[in-house]
Amino acid sequence: VLEKALNSSVQIIAGRNNLDSELEGINRLMAQKKPTLSANFSGGSDWDLKTDEESNSFSAGVTARYLLFDGNVTNHQISAESFRIKALEAEFEGIKQKVIYDAIIAYLNVLRDDKLVELSSKNVLVLKEQLDATISRYELGELTKTDVAQAQSVLEAATSILASRRGALYLANTIFETAVGIKPIDLDAKISLPDMPENEIQAKEFATKFNTDLRASLMLQRRANELLDAAKSNNSPTLNISTSLTGGETASQQDFSNFGISLTGSIPIFSGGSLESSRRKAQSDLELSMVNGEITRLKVQQAVITAWSDYKVSSAVITARTREVEAAELAYKGTLEETRLGARTILDVLNAEQSLMNAQTNLETAKRDRLAGGYRLLFEMGKLTPYNLSLDREKN
Repeated sequence: VLEKALNSSVQIIAGRNNLDSELEGINRLMAQKKPTLSANFSGGSDWDLKTDEESNSFSAGVTARYLLFDGNVTNHQISAESFRIKALEAEFEGIKQKVIYDAIIAYLNVLRDDKLVELSSKNVLVLKEQLDATISRYELGELTKTDVAQAQSVLEAATSILASRRGALYLANTIFETAVGIKPIDLDAKISLPDMPENEIQAKEFATKFNTDLRASLMLQRRANELLDAAKSNNSPTLNISTSLTGGETASQQDFSNFGISLTGSIPIFSGGSLESSRRKAQSDLELSMVNGEITRLKVQQAVITAWSDYKVSSAVITARTREVEAAELAYKGTLEETRLGARTILDVLNAEQSLMNAQTNLETAKRDRLAGGYRLLFEMGKLTPYNLSLDREKN
């Protein structure tokens, strides 16, 4: 299911196309450090209307140009662009993890809602049998109309719960199909979590290292620092060298060929304050990126703490819910037997049946919440990758 979600996700396709497009920014910057070569030609004819003489001319040439020095502005810009690409790569990795997480939650929701529909269906069948038995005993004079009305009321309530759960299952199936691209058919209910952190401290350490938002934020800070260095270098001199080779023929010079080489340089003297403004803006952008990075770090840390708490709480709840179901089953069987002996009423049986279904519902919900909490923790740590889930052979 996860492989299908990854292969069919339009978010991943769009993210990959965007990343490929942005990679061309580095290629354009790196091209500035490479020689440029251009060719040109010209030709023409002149007629002297008085003498009726014709003169032809033709010339062609090749010019090469190379940037020798620009105060490392281009180098800083290339480094800044590379950090921006790394930030986009981290964001793209985050998109893949989000697609995986959404597919997992959709999968777990379908399993849970399907199980709840199954429990409700069984409960309705049992309550129908209870109602039939109550009616039969009423006709024999053993019970009253009140007992029949109570059984009928509980059955109708269970029927409404069943209808509600079927609606929730339909919605879960629809969300699953949207997230994965296929219908949820024959889903395997045996799901186990990958390796989990041993404690909250370890979870935070993993998040600091692998969380995609933190990685992207760090890359953007480094980019801002490189752009500041580039802005500081804008007032440096630039030096270019160019060579040219030309040849042709003219009326005054039948045949010619020339080779030239030139060295040109420039240094800014006055820019009306634009260079200083660029440096101040770059400094402000760096400070802003550092503040945003700290905000992101705090958000990630809080998300990890919350996910860890939910995971541990839901793990503890499963144990309690399991014991609750065992006790509810024992109580239900005991109530049935006591009712047969006349020590309990029909209402006691109905209450025991409802308590058992509620306990089973709580247990199934707790199982789903534990798995969801575990995968949420892995997502917040940045460890919900195709590689960690054995969906990729190559490490991301």
